[in-house]
Amino acid sequence: MPYPDAEKVVRDLERRHGIVLPDDFRAYLLTTAPKDDQWDGTDMIWWSLSRVRSIPEEYEHSLKNPLIAAKAERYLFFADYCLWFWAWAICCEAGEDYGKVAIIGAGDRWVADSFTDFVKAYVGNPDSVN
Repeated sequence: MPYPDAEKVVRDLERRHGIVLPDDFRAYLLTTAPKDDQWDGTDMIWWSLSRVRSIPEEYEHSLKNPLIAAKAERYLFFADYCLWFWAWAICCEAGEDYGKVAIIGAGDRWVADSFTDFVKAYVGNPDSVN
């Protein structure tokens, strides 16, 4: 069931951060994101739309990857592992990294070229995105 008022929440998210969400991630937030945080069978927590935050809003530590750090305010977290051992964020800034998914807190590196690729890899082998 879609998040209540998902379209408004997504527009507010984009406006607040001055971003345009990648199409596949936007579609996920509008149609599939859980109403409440959702644990899956591998201890991943898929965040509700209302919990999606930028790196600086959520993560108080220094980032190891300077390319991600330079755009941290334009990356949005959408899931974490086992109550925040690490988390995944998507780049929402136009440019060559737009749409890439990074793991933060476990090396601060990209793990997928798009949200779609992230989900496919995760479904095939959850360890492939760690």
